[in-house]
Amino acid sequence: MLRINGRSLVFSAGIQGCISAATNADGAAVTIHNCNTENLEAQGWELTFSNVTIEKPPPQQIVIFGDMCLDVTNGVNEDGTLLQIWSCVEGNTNQQWLSVGNTLQWNGTDKCVDLTNGVITDGQPIQIWTCVENDNQFWIPAPNPDAAL
Repeated sequence: MLRINGRSLVFSAGIQGCISAATNADGAAVTIHNCNTENLEAQGWELTFSNVTIEKPPPQQIVIFGDMCLDVTNGVNEDGTLLQIWSCVEGNTNQQWLSVGNTLQWNGTDKCVDLTNGVITDGQPIQIWTCVENDNQFWIPAPNPDAAL
């Protein structure tokens, strides 16, 4: 379970890359980029998963720019659907995530946040894919930008 409250970079273990938002606008792409302080605002995700280990934690939104959320494009539940950011709406099912081990699972589905094809290149899209617990789906929080470098 990811245990973090507050602003954080989220990066894939073993990969020096951070999940980034292209811009602060509805529909902006979510991609992988080098972790650095120049991209801090675009890599500063707010995870509100509880610090308390409970058997079945409630789903949460993953927030960036204060009011934008990690969102499944058009709510399409298919492998390869790209992630985007969208204005946070309480109860929006496209924006509900569970922390399962070191994966981020879309609530109510078998889909996880996934680095497309495992390609570690700036701008590589982030998608959903059936949860298989491989390196493409292994995400951990970095407490500050220097920790991710």
